[in-house]
Amino acid sequence: MSPILAAAKSAFHERGFHGTSTRDIAARAGVSLPTLYYHHESKQGMLVAVLQAAMDAVLSRVRAAIAEADTPAGQLSNAIEAIVLHMTADLELASTAGEFRYVEHDHPQRAEYVALRTEMEDLVEGILQRGLDAGDFHIDGDIKETLRYLLGACQAVSIWYRPGGARTPTQVAQSYAATSMRAVGAQPNTSVVLAPI
Repeated sequence: MSPILAAAKSAFHERGFHGTSTRDIAARAGVSLPTLYYHHESKQGMLVAVLQAAMDAVLSRVRAAIAEADTPAGQLSNAIEAIVLHMTADLELASTAGEFRYVEHDHPQRAEYVALRTEMEDLVEGILQRGLDAGDFHIDGDIKETLRYLLGACQAVSIWYRPGGARTPTQVAQSYAATSMRAVGAQPNTSVVLAPI
């Protein structure tokens, strides 16, 4: 991530999108306003770039994690762990997802970010569907509602988690994976055995 985007990420985390000025980002990055605008056409453009960087990072983690397991239970556990580890690895980056509401509908890069987010949702929904089809998962109600619950819970980690707390990122990730398995009614013989925390 470039120094300008790193500065924007920190500013958006601390002050929110509306509370951040381009002058503040430029000062944090140690560049002039003309230099900032040479690289990014607007504050909103920087927000979208940060959002895309976050989604690219978590998608890469999740794809790799899913590929390491050959059962729906293993894939779901790995995917949830990967998402939570992404959240705890860079809280500033993870927290920018909440600022997406300020991206205008006609922004040219909005569709690219939405496509990445949809890919993430489709990956996890596919795991849930395969688990249902195999009889490994038992979900009451709409599968998409369960999907929103799981991803929403993972996203919330960026709100409460703080480095140096009582639990390590790995412990938090394993705990969320175990809770997710219970949420989908994973059968005992298909549940992933997690390390004690």
